[in-house]
Amino acid sequence: MKEKKKGLSTIKDLEKWLKKKGIHSSKDIKVPKKLMNQVIGQDRAVEVAKKAAEQRRHLLLIGDPGTGKSMIARSMTEYLPPEELEDIIVYPNPEDPNEPRIRTVPGGKGREIVKTQKAQAQIKKEKKSSWRFMIMAGILMLTLFYFFFYEQDIMVLLFGFMAIAAVFILFRFLSMSRKEEDLVPKLLLGNERTGRAPFIDATGAHSGALLGDVKHDPFQSGGLETPPH
Repeated sequence: MKEKKKGLSTIKDLEKWLKKKGIHSSKDIKVPKKLMNQVIGQDRAVEVAKKAAEQRRHLLLIGDPGTGKSMIARSMTEYLPPEELEDIIVYPNPEDPNEPRIRTVPGGKGREIVKTQKAQAQIKKEKKSSWRFMIMAGILMLTLFYFFFYEQDIMVLLFGFMAIAAVFILFRFLSMSRKEEDLVPKLLLGNERTGRAPFIDATGAHSGALLGDVKHDPFQSGGLETPPH
């Protein structure tokens, strides 16, 4: 008959076992660097998870709470090749705001692209402001010049100020109808900080964080609907 292994039934047995292993405090316990190797009691699941990650296969984990399912799933990201990671950028779609355009770029490039386009949008905004100021200042100078040197009529000043107001309203309308900031893309998924594939806990408790909360209804009418964001 095969001899049955005895467990550690008392504190003394545990202390003897620790001394035998050379463990005198928690400092003596070596914690593996990889999260996958920190899983205890699931050797078969760890072996299958490693192969699934290296071969880019799907894996279904079933078990009771606290058995290491989420830990194993999260640790699979350590075995995915980082050079194949991609960033996801979302671009506004002027034709249909509810269907944004998606672009994938090599991992780590997404934030750089968004930052560059933000800077370009800021430059365009400043140029528009400069043009508005120059045009309004030019109209004011011409109005005052004509008033003092040619015809000192109050109507000249009135038409000049009306022209300045018209330019101000025109630029204001153009800035409200199409803001440069609205055309800047957003980084949906970036990999430049972690250097590993992202892990998303898509459980029911995190459904709002995963899919987003419903904050607008595109089917409302009369201009009362909130824009997608």
